[in-house]
Amino acid sequence: MSPHGTATSGSGSSTQALAKFGCARCRQHHLRCDRVTPTCGRCLSADEPCRPPGLKIRESNKYQFKFGKRQRWVKTPRRLVFIDESHAATNDASSPDSEPDESETVWDSSPVASGSSSQKSPPVSAGMTQYRPASPPERLRRMMISSVVNPPAPNWPLTDPEEARLFRHFVEKLAIWLDLCDPHHTFEIMVPQMAKDFPVLLNAIFALSARHLGQTLSDGSLRKKYNRLADTHNEACINIMKGLLMSKDYQSVWTEHLFAATIILQVMEEMNAGLRDEDDDNGVHGHQEAIGRGHLPGMYRFVRERSFEPGTLGAASFWVGLRQEIYSAVTKRQPVCLNLVHPGLVNRSLDQTDDYTWANLAVMHCADVVNFCFDTDKHRRQSWDELERWNRRWFEEQPPSYDPVFKGSRGSAVFPEIWYHRSCQVIGVQHHRLARLFLLDHRVKSGALVRAEERNEVEESIRATVREICGIGRGNSFTPPGLFTSCMAIAAFGHYFNKVEEQDAMISILEETQKDHARPTESVRLDMLQAWGRNTGLSGRPAKAPNTKRIA
Repeated sequence: MSPHGTATSGSGSSTQALAKFGCARCRQHHLRCDRVTPTCGRCLSADEPCRPPGLKIRESNKYQFKFGKRQRWVKTPRRLVFIDESHAATNDASSPDSEPDESETVWDSSPVASGSSSQKSPPVSAGMTQYRPASPPERLRRMMISSVVNPPAPNWPLTDPEEARLFRHFVEKLAIWLDLCDPHHTFEIMVPQMAKDFPVLLNAIFALSARHLGQTLSDGSLRKKYNRLADTHNEACINIMKGLLMSKDYQSVWTEHLFAATIILQVMEEMNAGLRDEDDDNGVHGHQEAIGRGHLPGMYRFVRERSFEPGTLGAASFWVGLRQEIYSAVTKRQPVCLNLVHPGLVNRSLDQTDDYTWANLAVMHCADVVNFCFDTDKHRRQSWDELERWNRRWFEEQPPSYDPVFKGSRGSAVFPEIWYHRSCQVIGVQHHRLARLFLLDHRVKSGALVRAEERNEVEESIRATVREICGIGRGNSFTPPGLFTSCMAIAAFGHYFNKVEEQDAMISILEETQKDHARPTESVRLDMLQAWGRNTGLSGRPAKAPNTKRIA
């Protein structure tokens, strides 16, 4: 019997529980379940049984109770004496009669120079540690947080060949996705070194690599194996994070490591979620849309509460997180939720010529434009003219290094072939063009274009810009995220195209991105086919497509 039939063997209430709360396996691994019955997408992909969650009894939070008139009450003395037991316990611990046992000893790791101790304690040689008795409250606090604040460092070097392969896969194949606009290549160089000492980073690396292999390998048994590994390491990583974030005593250095681990896990979540959140199709709206944002809410906490110095792990993680947030905001058509005010890191001045900084300027500008289009708070929005002027200046003042290495004539091809020699140039140009698309689209939607000729001209400019973004994504295969940006442009503006050959070329990019890079794009493909009036499915493409209407 196939494992997929497990969920259907129960009663109707089990199926309803699965549809309402998600399956037990997704909840166990802290994954978002699509709640499809009888087998959810994650269990289907992993070839695992899909079972509804077990019944949980929740305690009532009510603090008001109703008592009958015949309620009998326990008599209490009129005079009450309150005793501070914690204070008494501390005094008891410090009394001469109480001797600390070995488990109650607090070790002080600071070196003590020889001969510097008092007469009551023997001299301790330099570099040795000394101990002092711990009070009960301190013992309890340390017992609660020691296992999460200072988890044991991973064994290094790695002895498991499978873990070593996952580690190498991240460094060689996936780190470039994160280091696109980082001159220090932080995720390729610094993060793997830090992972030797921080389990949260190492498990995040293992989880992402395993998920990527589980979605791109052709062998079904290997896909199943790596998807299981991804779930295991993802759960381990989240458990460490939860323990650290619940503690008030975690070291400040951990914040950057948690931030970086959150960024890595969000890449994995994007592989799972795709360009369009499946919850939208299930009628989930409003605040519940936050469920589909994966690890982004955890990222907001770090970015909101802290500032970052350029060149640090936190700064590198911020720029990756901003690109991830733009990806989420564009595909969900909502504002960027990340805090963009970081004076020491974010500078929108165009008086800079460094290629990496120039690319990050374009990314930040894209976030500003997305906020302009989707933010309902008009007091915080910049004007369209101001944003359009900045967009034009970025293009006119770009460094000579941003000139393409090769730009072939379009000819009979759908997309122009455009080559660059650095990843930051690819991402910078694409985000600049993406911002321009939203500015042009806003003019069309706002009704500012009265004459039909002017409207047609702007719509053709939108189509030309989408072709350029797709041509850049196709022509620079050394930068896979270039295809991800192309998919964003198609998802947001593909409805402007009504020629079959152009539609087929965009569908091909979406299919290629999912097959080679584990970015689910099926929901976008289906949306585009519906917008184009091509409802025959992904395999059967009609010879001619009618004019399209804009997706609401």
